[in-house]
Amino acid sequence: MKLSDLKIGESAYILQVNGDEAFGRRLSEIGFIRGEKIYNHMKAPLMDPVEYEIMGTTVSLRRSETKFIDISETPVEKDICPSGLTCDLEEEGEAVKLNEEKANYESTADAEQKIDVVTEKEVEENTPNFCKFCPEEKECEKKKGMVLSNLRFRKWNGQTINVVLVGNPNCGKTTLFNHISGGHEKEGNYCGVTVDSKEGTFIHNGYKVKLVDLPGTYSLASYSPEEKYVEDYLKNNKIDVILNVLDSNNLERNLYLTLQTQKAGIPMVGALNMYDELEKRGDSIDHEELSKRFGMKFMTTASNYGKGLKQLFDEVIAAKGTTPKFSKKAALIDTKNTGECYAYINQMLEGIYTKSKDGKGKVSAKIDAIVTNRWLGFPIFCLIIFIIFLLTFKVGDYPMGWIEDLFGWLGEVIGDKMKDGWFKDFIVDGIIGGVGGVIVFLPNILILYLCVSIMEDSGYMARAAFILDRIMRLFGLHGKSFIPMICGFGCNVPAIMSTRSIENRKNRVVTILVASLFSCNARIPVYSVLCKVFFPEYKTLVIFSIYAVGVVIALLLAKLFSAFLVKEKEMNYLMELPEYRLPSVLNILKHAWERAKQYLKKMATVILAASIVIWVLSYFPHHEDEKGHLKMEETCLGVIGKTVEPIFAPQGFNWRMDVGLLAGLSAKEVVVSTLNILYGGEESEEEEAPAEGEGDKKEGEGDKKEGEGEEKKEGEEAGEEEEDDEEESQAKNLSEKMKASGDLNAKGAYSYMLFTLLYFPCIATIAAVGHESNWKWAGFTAVYTTVLAWVVSAIFYQVARLF
Repeated sequence: MKLSDLKIGESAYILQVNGDEAFGRRLSEIGFIRGEKIYNHMKAPLMDPVEYEIMGTTVSLRRSETKFIDISETPVEKDICPSGLTCDLEEEGEAVKLNEEKANYESTADAEQKIDVVTEKEVEENTPNFCKFCPEEKECEKKKGMVLSNLRFRKWNGQTINVVLVGNPNCGKTTLFNHISGGHEKEGNYCGVTVDSKEGTFIHNGYKVKLVDLPGTYSLASYSPEEKYVEDYLKNNKIDVILNVLDSNNLERNLYLTLQTQKAGIPMVGALNMYDELEKRGDSIDHEELSKRFGMKFMTTASNYGKGLKQLFDEVIAAKGTTPKFSKKAALIDTKNTGECYAYINQMLEGIYTKSKDGKGKVSAKIDAIVTNRWLGFPIFCLIIFIIFLLTFKVGDYPMGWIEDLFGWLGEVIGDKMKDGWFKDFIVDGIIGGVGGVIVFLPNILILYLCVSIMEDSGYMARAAFILDRIMRLFGLHGKSFIPMICGFGCNVPAIMSTRSIENRKNRVVTILVASLFSCNARIPVYSVLCKVFFPEYKTLVIFSIYAVGVVIALLLAKLFSAFLVKEKEMNYLMELPEYRLPSVLNILKHAWERAKQYLKKMATVILAASIVIWVLSYFPHHEDEKGHLKMEETCLGVIGKTVEPIFAPQGFNWRMDVGLLAGLSAKEVVVSTLNILYGGEESEEEEAPAEGEGDKKEGEGDKKEGEGEEKKEGEEAGEEEEDDEEESQAKNLSEKMKASGDLNAKGAYSYMLFTLLYFPCIATIAAVGHESNWKWAGFTAVYTTVLAWVVSAIFYQVARLF
């Protein structure tokens, strides 16, 4: 009987896994071993893949893979330890006794000698400021995540301990890392959140602890990029202690990596993480007996709340310099033989690890029955995505308006108090106009990021990948490709880096090549500016359509690239589905604040620098007409814009818009800051035009495009208004300035949004493509996206003109 024959709601027992050797090994590592019970929970809405549960882990497999797995309806005898290894714990004796010297690895003289060679300046530099003046008995729970008790433990004693975090994906390593080191690395309730090593430093019991968070891995078999990275790091770096983080709710599977890591011969300490969830289930672990049996200390922790971390790092420090001791029989186990390993692990857990029930958690099962339902799965997914866009662009409009008014008021106040001249123009138009015109979109970006974070932390992100796998497969992609793609709505750089969780190189490269077509939040300012006046009643729907166009084009190109560019054998599909968890409000707000700081930092560096450069180029050489107005077209930027204007004529763009696109090569936010400067620079001229009776004439002369009649009519109506009302209208914001200038109509605005969506992403994204694949693909991405943007936007505009 094959696993593909197992019906929904039924269970069976694994006999053997056939087919591809590498894939069979991966299956066995996560629990597909002889005699293990497996449950069929449900199928995806499109009937493929299928959700199973085995060894406390929920995974999804395609039906094509399940045909290679033999099962039995009746219980099957599990593998046993090989001949000579009875796993009789009583025979272990001293072999499994934990080394309890507790930091006696150095004499007092040795410690003093080390401190003597450390200067007082080094001690001061390596002791956190908030610890230097702390009262000796004051408790410290939160600062930098260090749960320490008094001053003498917080001052650096000159000694450093190198500690690495090793564990399965989604076991809480990064949460622990952030809490104890004060780091702000990304966390999420799905596999593949950490894609490379992250380093943090803190003081504990007088020691400087250099803590490195390695990517999650199921084993050290070099099956995936993460596994190879971890294996190489353990071999090639100086490590004092390995901190093995385990998910207490999947202990058997997590201990498989523990057995492999022990053979590195480096002192180890285990953290039984998420222990609070285990206790809520009614399960139990005798961690002291577990420590004795494995010859390494295990401590219970709940890293979300910081519970047990002080005691954990007490043991980490105590383990430094000790001789690793573990079961002699464990040393004889062939860790490449998964059946042998799990047989040994089960024997070691006998009598000390009890589960209150079998099967998946009731809450997750009930939620899955709704959100991955055959008939409800897709509608719920589409509804969630639409709600995200509604919140981002409808609710976000209110705080955006407040910030916009604030910068408008600030510009007026500063402008009124300064003398006319180039310096006033520089401050008001270059600095306030350039940076302020972009910073107003911070609320939209934060709302989008908060929504994506909730999807990640709750566990729904992995379900969305499960639901969409069959569609992704039609376009030559993997279900896991969806996760980097949806992350791309936040920022393309981490999205591209997260493709490391995709084991197959072909799927990974194709995902990297199309990831930039998923509109990042840096493009939001461009969409918002144009939709505000050209599509005011349908803003959310229009922006949603832009995102949808990006997704459709990305999928079509993925199919093309998969068929002709990246010719490698595809790897089988396997994805873990984590249990649902209630997102931590504190964590979500913390990461939202980090994103806000990154955005504000970008405003103070890249955008500010770009705004200054753009203003200088748009102001000099400074030529004025007979009315004292700057001739923008004769400036350096005007010359550049006029030079490239014919290239973008088929799209309906004018030279100002062309310059905005060129400036956006560095970062997409610069597009709006550039347009703010260019349209702001001629504001005074536009304000006076109606009073002189020449506004309509200029507007009629300048309007050569398809919407000439409509724009001229608007100019005539504007010319009939009172001068004060006209000045107030023209001075409001970039959106209205662009519309009033007659440079653009609705068709041209949509064409501009399409070009912004598709063309050269940004320098950081191209660098990420080169780093994660190679520079050939980076160059290809830079060229093909720009050509694609030109073709698509030109076709749209020319076709739209016919209607």
